[in-house]
Amino acid sequence: MRQIIDIATIISQDLKSRSSVHDLLLFIKNSNLTSVEIDFLNVKFATRSFIDEYYNTFELRPIPGIETRTVNIPTDIQYIFDAVKRTQTKVKHLSLNSSIIKCNNEEDLRKVLTSLAL
Repeated sequence: MRQIIDIATIISQDLKSRSSVHDLLLFIKNSNLTSVEIDFLNVKFATRSFIDEYYNTFELRPIPGIETRTVNIPTDIQYIFDAVKRTQTKVKHLSLNSSIIKCNNEEDLRKVLTSLAL
């Protein structure tokens, strides 16, 4: 049987911090639940950082032994979920243009560090 958790009751109607996602995760794990519906019906506000952490915790990486499903997301908060989902799937290209500078003594190091301060 699937257990319904009202996230507004467990955390708040205003979901603001990344750390509260971890509080929710601990609550679920400590409740020994195996199937959970996380209900957003009574949520009034959520920050992008909260939704980002929530998405990464509950949507991208399934919790071993716990099936979770998010339900009743208000329209304005669904927009944030959609924006987060779009940014999570983008491939990030890093350009590593660097060089190695060899310093033989402290004076060489001072010159390098001074040039970086410009």
